[in-house]
Amino acid sequence: MSRPRYEIVDRIDVGGMAEVFRGKALSLDGYEKQVAIKRVLPQLAADAKFVNMFLDEARVSLALSHANIVSVFDVSRAGETYFIVMEYVDGANLKTLMELARASQRPFPTAVAVRIGIEVCKALAYAHERKDSEGRLLRIVHRDVSPPNILISREGEVKITDFGLAKAASQMESTDPGFVKGKYGYLSPESADGQEVDGRSDIFSLGVILWELLAGRRLFQGDNDLETLQRVKQARIPGLAPLCADLHPELEAIVRRALAGDRDRRYATAREFGTDLNRFLFAAGLSVDSYDVAQYLDFALHPDTATMPVPAVMRIRPLPSMATVALELETAEPALGPAQLMATAAQPAVASAQPAAQAEPTAPPAEGQQRWVRPFLLLLLLAACMAAAYYYGLESASR
Repeated sequence: MSRPRYEIVDRIDVGGMAEVFRGKALSLDGYEKQVAIKRVLPQLAADAKFVNMFLDEARVSLALSHANIVSVFDVSRAGETYFIVMEYVDGANLKTLMELARASQRPFPTAVAVRIGIEVCKALAYAHERKDSEGRLLRIVHRDVSPPNILISREGEVKITDFGLAKAASQMESTDPGFVKGKYGYLSPESADGQEVDGRSDIFSLGVILWELLAGRRLFQGDNDLETLQRVKQARIPGLAPLCADLHPELEAIVRRALAGDRDRRYATAREFGTDLNRFLFAAGLSVDSYDVAQYLDFALHPDTATMPVPAVMRIRPLPSMATVALELETAEPALGPAQLMATAAQPAVASAQPAAQAEPTAPPAEGQQRWVRPFLLLLLLAACMAAAYYYGLESASR
């Protein structure tokens, strides 16, 4: 009797349409690999339309290969039930982290939230821009970008999963007119209205997630599904400043653009959205990477026994934006050149007490002396910013 290719270890989660297990992939030589197995619920296995949608999910997922997207290895059938074999991500989903932050009444670290948003943008940009062998856009839209579908590994990797509601125009069945797909509180206004959607719908959904991470509460949640859908359609976005202490106005502007009710006023692409989030981190003097994300995950899951302290990045105050600094440089008075500085230092101290009328007029610096002034100021500014960030990091680490 042949040995089975996959072995179930335990159940991770169950939803209205499928259940997910942690399992092992078994090779002929006895090697094992930990995997996640998503199986159609038995009561739905006989529904041909649902099975087709499930297999469409598999086809879309198999076409995607990206560091920020959960990989799909295999699609198979056991008896009357279909299942998908996927990469197992050891960690937690973003929904769990958000609930833990609310329960502990600790704000979600701004820099960590932005880093997660950047990584999700990378995944969405890849999927939205994916082409077939003929060079034609597949026009893949995830349609269910929500906290349960964003996974954070213990190494700080951010991966998006569950393209079960994705639609690749070239290969998936048409959605029934007016049929709403996706978790209600994270839909875009056009999706809630049953309209055709494109990649900008996913951008709106990610904007909702970032807003909630910063505000520490839900954005559109109503008393029932109908009320939630109505709030999504209206797309009224409360200001973040009263809800988030020390919020940088540039970050709020980025999130609000992603949440524009009119999709023509949103970011046109996930790539553009991610680029602005990256620029914000740089301009604010915030440095956060996968190590910081992993550190925060460890603390959130094990606040009493975590071996590492809360990431210092949680307590760093954003520095003035580079745009503001550049404006100050433009309006600043010209600095003295090296020759003038040396001449001033060589003069006796009493010279400054002479009447202004007796002072010799100072010749303007030569053209060659002027060239170095602005680069020198920029280098000096950069050094000051780096020193400030280093100082705040040391101060935070010592607390």
